[in-house]
Amino acid sequence: MEKEQVLLLSRVDPEASVLERAQSLIGPRFNWGSFTEFSIAQGTSAIIYKNLLKLKNIPHNIIDKFRNIYHGTLRENILKVSELDRLIDMLNREDIEVISLKGATASENIFGDLGVYPSSDIDILVKVEDIDRVRGILEADGYILNDAGFDEYREYFMKEQYHINLSNGRFTIEPHWNLFMMYFTAPPGFWWEESVIVSSGGKTYRFLSPEKNILYTSFRLFSIRFVQLRFLVIVAEIIKHYRDRIDWNKLFMYARRYKFENVLRVTMKLCNELLGMPVMPEYIRLRRLRTKVLYRMAYNMALRGEDVYVFNNALFALLRDDLKGAIGVIWHRLFPPMGEIVSRYKLPSKSGKAIIYYILNPVMLLLRKRR
Repeated sequence: MEKEQVLLLSRVDPEASVLERAQSLIGPRFNWGSFTEFSIAQGTSAIIYKNLLKLKNIPHNIIDKFRNIYHGTLRENILKVSELDRLIDMLNREDIEVISLKGATASENIFGDLGVYPSSDIDILVKVEDIDRVRGILEADGYILNDAGFDEYREYFMKEQYHINLSNGRFTIEPHWNLFMMYFTAPPGFWWEESVIVSSGGKTYRFLSPEKNILYTSFRLFSIRFVQLRFLVIVAEIIKHYRDRIDWNKLFMYARRYKFENVLRVTMKLCNELLGMPVMPEYIRLRRLRTKVLYRMAYNMALRGEDVYVFNNALFALLRDDLKGAIGVIWHRLFPPMGEIVSRYKLPSKSGKAIIYYILNPVMLLLRKRR
């Protein structure tokens, strides 16, 4: 009951029938503690707050709890947008183009409310040839590179990863040069094609095209193994926001090109079944048996919203359209380049521990949990 309520209320501007169903669930047996705990774990509490205001008989302490989460998200996003604006201006002055990704600007542009979508880092996309200049500019501004082994294993990072991570004690920024990594590959320049200019709050931002925004956010959902609902919500809201502009044939053409069609279909089906997002049946049809099995896993994991074993998650690599490529990805996870070991376990780049971690990596993946 409580999980159904979270799914119903984790939607921006839900239909009257959805609110009626949500209202009907509220009664003496409704567990507000479980509802609150699950919504926080799913990262959608700020969205839920806006919808709770439309319902009756909500306990005052619950409204207060969700209001505090919403206002906290709003404060953090205001600060992050301000810092993003400052960084974009700084990079633009050096003739470096920037695409703003998800996070605070997505909350304002896609959701129409700066307070409803929580963001952890400031994510931007820059061109691969500019990454060293971007790093230098940020470090000169007081940011510190957090990626152990980036300089020593640069070739690995540039090929296998898709961003670097820098922080200054208050903010963390991730300049990306690609938006697919490890499980799927696309040329860095692909994401810049058809990008759009949007004015928001008196500022001008460059965003991904609607189709590529869906691909990117679907990959983000896949990369965290479908566990946190907020990553699914943003896909659904992007579809809603751009409903009249999405070229579905182009979207699926891109997905097939990069062996990503199964992931896209699973994501579309989750949007439809969990969030009630209208999607034409042809776009949520699962054709392969392994895709259908993995869809049920994704569905259950989305509803659980808890720690899961990484080894079990590696099975999601089998969502790649090509089975041979999927097996190669799993092998790569078990026996990766040394640069990935250093990065994954945050080791000093020249540490002798890296060899031990490399040997033990398959066992550690079997035992390790991630949130």
